[in-house]
Amino acid sequence: MSSTKTPPKQSYGFLVILMVGAFFTVLCSTLMSNVTPIIMSKFGISASTAQWMTTVYMLTAGILVPTSAFLLSKYSTRRLFLLCMGVFTIGTLLGGLAPNFAILIIARVIQALGASLVMPLLMNILFSTFPPDKRGKAMGLFGFILIFAPAIGPTIAGLVLEVASWRALFHLIWPITLIVFLFAYFKLESNKETQPGRIDILSVLLSALAFGGIIYAFSSAGKRGWDDAVVIVSLIVGILGLVTLILRQNKLAEPMLSFKIFLNPKFTVSIITFCIILFAMYSVMIPMPIYLQSVRGISALKTGLLMMPGSVLMGLLMPVNGTLYDKFGVKPLVWVGFPLILIASVMLSQMSLSTTFFYICLAYALRMVGVGIVQIPMQTNSMNSLDEKEFAHGTAMTNTLQQVVGAISSSLIITTITTRATAHGKDLMKEALQNGTALTQQLKETISHQAMIAGTNDAYLISIAVVVVGFIFGLFVKTKKSQKGAHHHGV
Repeated sequence: MSSTKTPPKQSYGFLVILMVGAFFTVLCSTLMSNVTPIIMSKFGISASTAQWMTTVYMLTAGILVPTSAFLLSKYSTRRLFLLCMGVFTIGTLLGGLAPNFAILIIARVIQALGASLVMPLLMNILFSTFPPDKRGKAMGLFGFILIFAPAIGPTIAGLVLEVASWRALFHLIWPITLIVFLFAYFKLESNKETQPGRIDILSVLLSALAFGGIIYAFSSAGKRGWDDAVVIVSLIVGILGLVTLILRQNKLAEPMLSFKIFLNPKFTVSIITFCIILFAMYSVMIPMPIYLQSVRGISALKTGLLMMPGSVLMGLLMPVNGTLYDKFGVKPLVWVGFPLILIASVMLSQMSLSTTFFYICLAYALRMVGVGIVQIPMQTNSMNSLDEKEFAHGTAMTNTLQQVVGAISSSLIITTITTRATAHGKDLMKEALQNGTALTQQLKETISHQAMIAGTNDAYLISIAVVVVGFIFGLFVKTKKSQKGAHHHGV
């Protein structure tokens, strides 16, 4: 069935080219994070407007990824990859030439259109090519790209911005992806094992309303607040769209995105645990730059360098964790990874104005390593529980959930930090007035920083609670003692 079912030799060639292309598409997802202040100054826009560089990328991916199951079965891997890389290259070139912010946003949409299908494409190739007892190691390489590229993105951006214009961030990427495109065009063979059929337009529209509405609501709530009319309407539209989408898919003989895979308890428990791990990852990646830059006053480049050891170590260990999964299954990794995450979370929840940067770097690294130990193995375990004919739907669902969880976790963490910092600030101010302390400007700044730290620590406490729930779910995840020979069956 699979459009990506190819002979092993050709598939390995696909993998090398796919991974190079995937690395740069994922890299671009975080490459612009350090550029927001420069873009605000260059085009004379507000921070909320500039944030659309990230929001529109997430929205586009969230809308398009659910269609990937159909596209993977309808078109050959070669055709899809060439289309993705071609569109992404055009978007990247346009971004570097953008004369105004509107064109820059259009360029980011075009980039996301190309990039959003690359990861589902790569995942589907992996699970169609490798037997279950080899998938952990293969997914470990996938995880390296997924983690290392976004981890190094802000650091690369900071280094480039020290010596060149923000446009260089685009102009350094598109020549490389153009070379990847040309290499794929001449070297990759076409696989014609595709399925006939037409995409259900109503399903696409419902998907756009469902996932677009939910992602936009949560990504906007951190700035607008949950009582904002736009956030409320977007969330209602998203939920209604999702319910209608599920009902529609269950009626179709060939659904665009099958929700019936959740009837498989092994898949469901694994994917819920995987989503909790994603939340755990975002719930430390988001507060850390806020603390380091807003409270401790260090630059974006130094922030990236401080966080990079943890992220890089996590990425480098991905292939090792994948191999361990192939040998021992997911349960031993749950017993090691989740306690590490909890220990590091407790360490991070105790930060203050005088916490050393070494302590922060160590705690962050421990936490990211813990996340890495269980993240990709859990994702692999969820996919191993599906039949081969369900792989495309599994990859589409997994990548869609990544977008949704990213939006939800970002919003909840930012909202928690903001609301709790405000509450702590009022308490500290009240305490100072009761003690008869003069409210000098310096004292106000100190109180503001202390309140922000307290709010950030509260966010880590929420993360600890979520991780405990994930640990409990992880204990119920099942794997076979030996997966060898069980080529396409449940784990």
